[in-house]
Amino acid sequence: MKRVHLFISLLTLLLFSGPGIAAAASGGPVNFYFVRHAETVGNVTHGHSPYDDNTLSDEGERQSAELTRKLDSYHFDHIVVSPKQRALKTILPYLKKHGLVAEIWPELGECCWQKNRYGSASRLSQGDRISLDADMKRYFTIPHSKYEYKTRTYGEGIFQLLKATDLLQRRFAGSGKNILIVGHYHAGSRIFEILQGLEPVGRYKLSNAHISHLREAGDGNFTIVDLNR
Repeated sequence: MKRVHLFISLLTLLLFSGPGIAAAASGGPVNFYFVRHAETVGNVTHGHSPYDDNTLSDEGERQSAELTRKLDSYHFDHIVVSPKQRALKTILPYLKKHGLVAEIWPELGECCWQKNRYGSASRLSQGDRISLDADMKRYFTIPHSKYEYKTRTYGEGIFQLLKATDLLQRRFAGSGKNILIVGHYHAGSRIFEILQGLEPVGRYKLSNAHISHLREAGDGNFTIVDLNR
């Protein structure tokens, strides 16, 4: 199946992993902690209307509260989050509790759910404008684009995630910092794979509102310390 021209062609991957990636700082290995959003109505009904995708279920509300308690035992230097409402709502109670501000990265939005994995991409289309409810505005900042990406194909999704992992590495590699990433099932699994230097095919099954830990290794790739804690 041409493996998605996969890695969206090695040329694209090399483009995003130029010489500056692991040379950013010398403070030690960075730790990435990844959380998939809490359960939504859509996870229960398998519907994908805006309401289903954007609304946490009763169990999701419970998961978000439990996650907030779990995160109290961690220290994070930065928090980055997908622009999707389900991700924002999952981490909002933790931000409110501690008076913290998270960065919204369009590159972390959900993607790569398509069964057809043919094709490649070299650009992304602009999607919806990122929207924040009134009670969210003091807890989130949008340092890059104020618009989500519209990924219509699997290839476009992989291209988006190459941008996400490139940004994570260029910003934080070698910094010795602890970074919390709040995102999604399909995108999250492939972020794990790209950071490990693996083909992004979705081999990891990420549970709602659980914490997974990736640590930077000496070769610039990452190893999984904990999955779905």
